[in-house]
Amino acid sequence: MVVQRVQAVALLAGPVVFAASPFFWVDGHYGVTGGMLIAVSAVPWVYGLIGEYERLRQDVPVAAGLWLLLLLAGMLGTVAFGLQGFFEGAFGVQHRAGLEAFADYPPQGLLVLWLPGPAFPAALLVFGLLLFWTRSAPRWTAALICLAAIAFPLGRALRLEWTAYAADFLAVLAFAHLAWHAWHRAR
Repeated sequence: MVVQRVQAVALLAGPVVFAASPFFWVDGHYGVTGGMLIAVSAVPWVYGLIGEYERLRQDVPVAAGLWLLLLLAGMLGTVAFGLQGFFEGAFGVQHRAGLEAFADYPPQGLLVLWLPGPAFPAALLVFGLLLFWTRSAPRWTAALICLAAIAFPLGRALRLEWTAYAADFLAVLAFAHLAWHAWHRAR
């Protein structure tokens, strides 16, 4: 019961911390604080989502297992991009110079940033679809997660602040609902 309650809190804490990050962007870049918030948000968010994995695997064990693998890869990308922004801000790297430096390390950049980075919004989309398919959550909650997953890369990759705020708001709203239900299921 205690573990499920902590996972319920984490299910909300992760997206809330993540949603705070665009408020600290510096000229469209994560910066030290925004990057730190993104990286730190991954820990509670993935812990909360592991609780949802436990629930989903009862109905769709193979799909849930594959989704968990995608989620973990996506969280690697989330942490990597958060730390990339953190270090760019700390070292005073301007504009896209930090990302352009990875061109000298194609296989490493591919494995640390370019493959796992898109895996996180893909994992959110798959999660929303699994919730919709299994009816493990109200359809509106699943739909909000899917919309947030689609808006996520637009806001982050293109650095469109209003899109990032909207995607984060949708995610916080949907995950607040999931967390509330997870909290009450823990009784």
